[in-house]
Amino acid sequence: MNKYLIICFAFILFASCNKTNRAQDKSNRNAIATFYNKALTVSNSTKPTAALTPFLAEGYKSSSSLDSKGAKELMGQLEFFWKVIPDLKWEPQEIFNEGDVYIVRSIASGTPNGNFMGVPTDGSKSFKIMTIDRHTMKDGKFVSTYHVEDWATAMKQLKRNQPNNNMDKKSKETMDVAMAFMDAMGKGEMDKMMSLMHDDMVWQNAGDKSLPWIGPWKGKEIILEKFMPLFGGNFKTIKWEPNDAVSNGDTAAFFGQMVGLLTKSNKQTKEFTYALRVKVKDGKVILWNWFEDSFEVSRAYHGK
Repeated sequence: MNKYLIICFAFILFASCNKTNRAQDKSNRNAIATFYNKALTVSNSTKPTAALTPFLAEGYKSSSSLDSKGAKELMGQLEFFWKVIPDLKWEPQEIFNEGDVYIVRSIASGTPNGNFMGVPTDGSKSFKIMTIDRHTMKDGKFVSTYHVEDWATAMKQLKRNQPNNNMDKKSKETMDVAMAFMDAMGKGEMDKMMSLMHDDMVWQNAGDKSLPWIGPWKGKEIILEKFMPLFGGNFKTIKWEPNDAVSNGDTAAFFGQMVGLLTKSNKQTKEFTYALRVKVKDGKVILWNWFEDSFEVSRAYHGK
């Protein structure tokens, strides 16, 4: 092969590789756009699970300084965010890449309405924070993500002028434990929930005795092994919005609205008012006492 042919061959090979690299970069950036515009940002056209599933590689992990989530856990968290923050936006400001590694700096903003990271919100306060993500991509799919969000600033913005700041120390500790338990429950973080449950905890739901989860359920082990699977298999929360929260000494109370789906009948309740009384002992929840519209829940359970 003469020198001219070698040069031509090398040029063709370079052009081909360059074309392949451009195609891969376009595919990767398309996946990144979907991640921020259709999964992290609330959209009317899709849901996080539907949007992300085609773009997450097998074995995908999303890691922060605190934990690591698989694809299913991540999408569950995003679905929860969509419910609590109906105007959530995640807007990329800059994207840098070297090979298959992409760094994205974004601005995240939203107005939570409900329990958000242990903070009771009512849709009257918003947050706006910076976030940075490092994505490793391959063939248009996310292999792994490392992410950092300035949630500390978000909490300051959401807690501004909240009455909790005026509570005495014991009342505030009670509120913090109750909110942490609710936050873990909403996110499905079982280990955290277990760590906040007193061994002698009582879970009390009053109402129609034909509903299989009506209590009281006494003891942490009984609640975890019997009540939670039974309740979770029969009642799916569609809406849960605390509007007011008060705390005095070892007792906290919450008031709000909720909607549920009863899986036995596949019937959804109308929106109803609930109240919740929580008692805390030794930094753990010892009483979780629900007061809800048991007639409305019973009606839906029996398909009426």
